[in-house]
Amino acid sequence: MGKRIQSPSSINTYNMCPRKYYYAYIQKLESLPNIHQVRGNIAHSVLEKFFDQDVSDMSINDFKGKLTTVLQNLLVTEWQDAEEKLVKLDLTDNQRKFYFEETMLMLLNWLSHFCETIISQKGSFQEIFKKLIPEREKLFVSEKKQVRGYIDAIEKRDDGLRIMDYKTSSSFNVDNHRLQLGIYCMLYHEIHGKLPDKAGIYFLKDKPKFINVDQELLDFAKKEVELIHEKTVSDDINDYPKKKSNLCKYSTGQCEFYEVCQKED
Repeated sequence: MGKRIQSPSSINTYNMCPRKYYYAYIQKLESLPNIHQVRGNIAHSVLEKFFDQDVSDMSINDFKGKLTTVLQNLLVTEWQDAEEKLVKLDLTDNQRKFYFEETMLMLLNWLSHFCETIISQKGSFQEIFKKLIPEREKLFVSEKKQVRGYIDAIEKRDDGLRIMDYKTSSSFNVDNHRLQLGIYCMLYHEIHGKLPDKAGIYFLKDKPKFINVDQELLDFAKKEVELIHEKTVSDDINDYPKKKSNLCKYSTGQCEFYEVCQKED
């Protein structure tokens, strides 16, 4: 049997619970959406399309207000486009309002940091904006290592090239995302023959944070990819033990495979 194509998400799922990995990636059971996934996708889409907007009428003196309007309009449009998915979540009107407003605040927080970067640059607003446009949603695939990943943003800054990911979570520990960033750096290195200068997370509720990009990070990512391939050769459910934790069932929800998992006890 050939190796399964892995990703940072699949590896994290296995590390969280091998049985959950089995349901998601071997049985490929349907995963029910939740508000955090849906609004996360909406926020990502807004940030991806943000850099495609017409900024020809903006100047260094008025760009903040105009970019704010651009971002707000994008969120309204993306939220409306996701109506079918939102309806299936069966949220109350107050819940929908809360998550919309919270998502808006997160995006405006990101915009605040972006505006600070613009102010720190020299040149006309159009020149600066064009310079800061990242490569977005780039798919990197390693046939050799059988791993893939979508990189949210590849940025060129004065201090070098940065690989960045957007997170809407309330946890701001960048070390928790070391594996994901390490795999992204490994994929970038394999394709371009060099490492990025920085890798980090845009915590939309907080601020951008970074980890060191070095050989140690590269070796860590390679080891984790090799390990997941070794552990997921089998198609036998018995080779994927349950790892019971507070992530199985909690006060506001439960694992998407909780019901089927309970039936197999």
